Amino acid sequence: MQINNNSTLRRFKTCARSYGFLDAHCHLADSRISANLEQELSEAKEAGISCFISSALCQEEFKWHQNQNISQMKWTAGIHPYYEKSSDDDFNALIKLCDIKKIIAIGEIGLDGRNDDQKWQKQILLKQLDLAQNYDLPVVFHVVRKYYELYKLLKKNFPKIRGYLHGFNASMEIAELLSKFDLAFSLGCKPPKKEVLEFIIDRGFFLFETDAPYQKPVDDKNDFNHLKNLMWVVDKVSQVSGLEIDVLQRMQSKAFESIFDLKLDLSRN
Repeated sequence: MQINNNSTLRRFKTCARSYGFLDAHCHLADSRISANLEQELSEAKEAGISCFISSALCQEEFKWHQNQNISQMKWTAGIHPYYEKSSDDDFNALIKLCDIKKIIAIGEIGLDGRNDDQKWQKQILLKQLDLAQNYDLPVVFHVVRKYYELYKLLKKNFPKIRGYLHGFNASMEIAELLSKFDLAFSLGCKPPKKEVLEFIIDRGFFLFETDAPYQKPVDDKNDFNHLKNLMWVVDKVSQVSGLEIDVLQRMQSKAFESIFDLKLDLSRN
């Protein structure tokens, strides 16, 4: 992470002394992160990040998460519309995770325009949305070039859906449309345009994420995105909104607690 001036650096250090931020979407099971997990978590903690919501996308990753004892980690699981290791075969395992209350949300799930099998995507999405509804779980959405289709599907079938759209960077029209649902916008290393970002901040229902090891910050020379780069996202949003990072932290915590009905412990002990 590169912080451009001393005043910004002081603000982050002051914030990090007493509380931290939540990374609302990352992939701790990915080998690029898991191979050096202790270092990744340590550097993130030093940067001011206290808690991580990790996404499991296949049975291999379900098992990895179940075998971990990471106090800072909460996790979600789902069948991804584009990830090559995700498949229908994961569905029964996903039901079991819901039964034993291992996950805090279904996801990431959704629609992806890069996958030509639109029929399968819609079918597996509807099955997982039914699952989320039956177990009263929020949903983490992955959407690529299919926002209007998602809107129509939710409006018709799941108008009371709750959760968030991860890595949101779509247009103002789409932001306004999806704001009709009880869905937060999760902001990552490729944030939306200024006017859209201002709309999201004014709405007050948002989270921060890295999507690590994916979605590196602009001009980052590393091979992949690191967990500590969440503070790059926070800094960008702080610059656009004019809000101090302690205000943004409290707003994110409130959004998390609303989505998950959980109290978020961001103490940095």
